Amino acid sequence: MRTAIILGLTGSIGTTALRGVSNFRDTVTVIGASVHNNVDKAVKLCLEHNIANLCITSDAPCPSVPDSIKIYRNLEEMLCTLRATVVLNGIAGSAGLAASVSTVRSGSELALANKETVVLGGRLFLDWAASKGVKVIPVDSEHSALDELISDCGKENVSKLVITASGGPFRNTELDKLWEISPQTAANHPTWKMGPKISIDSSTLANKGLEVIEAHYLFGFDPEKIEVVIHPQSVVHSMVRTTSGQVYAQMSPPDMVFPIMRALTGCHFERAAGKELDFTELDLNFRKPDFVRFPFVSDAFECIRKGGSYPIAYNAADEAAVALFMQGKLKYPQIHTAVNSVLQLDWSKGAKTLEEIPLIEKRAYDAVLSGEL
Repeated sequence: MRTAIILGLTGSIGTTALRGVSNFRDTVTVIGASVHNNVDKAVKLCLEHNIANLCITSDAPCPSVPDSIKIYRNLEEMLCTLRATVVLNGIAGSAGLAASVSTVRSGSELALANKETVVLGGRLFLDWAASKGVKVIPVDSEHSALDELISDCGKENVSKLVITASGGPFRNTELDKLWEISPQTAANHPTWKMGPKISIDSSTLANKGLEVIEAHYLFGFDPEKIEVVIHPQSVVHSMVRTTSGQVYAQMSPPDMVFPIMRALTGCHFERAAGKELDFTELDLNFRKPDFVRFPFVSDAFECIRKGGSYPIAYNAADEAAVALFMQGKLKYPQIHTAVNSVLQLDWSKGAKTLEEIPLIEKRAYDAVLSGEL
């Protein structure tokens, strides 16, 4: 029996994990969770799923809870006290890095749905986790697929990684119409059910840029050996090209329950985690990304080539620009304009410690908010 802690219980990753675990009760038991603001919902979920420990990571008041739930106010304290087999980090955005650091300190396996941990921490974080003997299991559907494909094929036999992207809701929208897009429209992803920030990132393909950076760090492939392809159906989650010229793909319905349960069960499925793929009425399409429409992808490749703190600046500037867009202070195309302007600054100096990363983030974030680019 494996024990699990879910960080970000009320988000899409957290609730999907609960759905998956309900079919694997003989394999995985959720013993703890965290929540930031949506405390009432988290308490309700804990009661429904018999989760005995809850950490509230904000200053939100603690509601009256039954004695069956122990409340923590310090995440690392809960993680180190419970010492679960695996911690699922479903916290959104750069805030997830601190939670990943706390997980490594606890010694639990890290099931990583927070891509920002790797984008910000890079090899610095991954090498530190390895030195502590902590296994990092990618949960993004693309990286979970790549992890499995590389393991099956053997890294020495893989010549290129192929990461798929749905293209979001505006892949066919006329370019001049992009100025009319509202935050509500941009947050409505046609395939995946996610939070507003990641949905907007998926529409601009900034999220795919983050995934390119993450794949580079996780698997050690140079940018020239990473390819992005538009695949609207989101059925093929990633592919690998082998040195023999063959291509291997991982396919499943667009449901995060599959990569989540792969990680929580220790990468060994005993039975189907979700609905099986139906091939009887399935049409799959692939095409090259339009880098005029989706400049974030080419920016990400350039950030990898330049190294230093460019990936950190990319992520922080995007978080700031999306926040301004959601507040109605930027138009949709101006999200990229703001990020690209930040990337014109000098970010050649990389972080030497994990503690330096928030300072670099703040510099890039503030550059967008100040408008002094």
